[in-house]
Amino acid sequence: MSVRTAAALALVLVTGCSDGGGGDAPVDALVRCPLGDPAAAPEMEIVHLDADLTVVETMPDAEVPLIVPPQGGWILMLGVRATNIDGCQLNLTTSFRDVDDPAIIKLDQRPAKLEPTSDGWGISTPSTVGNLPICPQVTALRDLYDQPYVVTVAIEDIDGKRASRDLTIIPTCPAGDPRCTCECDRDYVLGGPCPPAAR
Repeated sequence: MSVRTAAALALVLVTGCSDGGGGDAPVDALVRCPLGDPAAAPEMEIVHLDADLTVVETMPDAEVPLIVPPQGGWILMLGVRATNIDGCQLNLTTSFRDVDDPAIIKLDQRPAKLEPTSDGWGISTPSTVGNLPICPQVTALRDLYDQPYVVTVAIEDIDGKRASRDLTIIPTCPAGDPRCTCECDRDYVLGGPCPPAAR
């Protein structure tokens, strides 16, 4: 399966918790997925999809691959590993900004859920990560690849419990992909010609 096809599947297969019927069930009737200690403050780590679309922990200054979605452009696919929170009914918000500027460049918000693990935590799956658009970006002040940027990932559960984390990462283009380096260049003109994307 190509990266493009796998990314398309990951973007389409968005999973949610079932309430066993219509979407208008009262909150107390909805399925709960408590993780860890409900009385403790939420804890979370940022995760992302690597070039093989595998969920991995995002470390400071990590090179995080830019992935091409079905609608075009280039995105980062970010999620969380968390505990002490309801993992079944979350709002996931991802955003990124320049390292020296607090203004948000792009933002993605979506419902999400976490897959429980054996240690009391839950983790995003490839079908429930956020799809954060990075480029093209006509207001970019510098290249959007091979440069450090700050990503913020935040979650909030149905009870209003929240957790958030900032991390400096380096978006990276697929090796030898001239379309990515073209569309993620600071001087790229929207709709301008670029070499074909790698398959």
